[in-house]
Amino acid sequence: MKNLNKVSVFSDNKFFLAILKGYFYANRVDMTECRFKTECIGEIEKIKPDLLLFSLDYLATNRNFEIALLRRICVSHKITTCGLEDSLAIEIEKLPDWIDKAIKNCQDVVELDQYIKTIFLLGRGSGEDRRHHERRSCSERRSNEFHSVGDEKSIHAGYSSNTKRQRSEIGMQYFEDFEIDHRNKYVIIKGRRIELTRKEFELFELLSTDVDRIFLAEEIIQYLWPENNRASKSDLYQYMHLLRKKVEDDPNNPQWVITVKGFGYRLNVKHSFGVGV
Repeated sequence: MKNLNKVSVFSDNKFFLAILKGYFYANRVDMTECRFKTECIGEIEKIKPDLLLFSLDYLATNRNFEIALLRRICVSHKITTCGLEDSLAIEIEKLPDWIDKAIKNCQDVVELDQYIKTIFLLGRGSGEDRRHHERRSCSERRSNEFHSVGDEKSIHAGYSSNTKRQRSEIGMQYFEDFEIDHRNKYVIIKGRRIELTRKEFELFELLSTDVDRIFLAEEIIQYLWPENNRASKSDLYQYMHLLRKKVEDDPNNPQWVITVKGFGYRLNVKHSFGVGV
């Protein structure tokens, strides 16, 4: 077991937040209260909490871009993530693969306490007494806010056929002419496996989250480099060029990754019929 020193929480449930503050204060754990906004999600990469608590209610909103960003950070930094069922507004048939567990009754701290104690050591810290226990909200790092991606169905919808259930379980996303393996980080186009670098895959994966939508260059930059204020369109153009060289038959006349002049980029494919992210 490892020590639990830092926890970040994404929830709008003020009653439960108050309970959590008392619980973590009593156990000498620093808790960071976060708003579910792009710039605050980017802060998680800097905080690197031992545990992240995430309201599953967000899965029922049109916040695919933010969810995809949070998923990438949690997976990249191997952050233990626990879902909170803040309300009865949604029913999740199968948890996304980056969420370890769902707490059914988040207002009963006993269930959360039992879960935490199976993974972490509480109240130990680093062997020294903590000087203080901060309760802070994420400050805004950028002035721009980005629109969320539509249709939450690609994140948490259940599938009726056994075939689609099996595909979801292995973290695959299927389109008519290609597949995305979200667990092993590669793309298969017309039966040919394409090996991509981390940034190339993240770029392709982001565009696949909503194939009906045009992604603005600015929001792609924010997604790929959430902590780098110096990242520019030139960096994006470079990675877009490298990606196209690998996935396109003719990079100068792209058929998959399309530039929408004056707006941004989109993935030129038909809808997927299975997803396990």
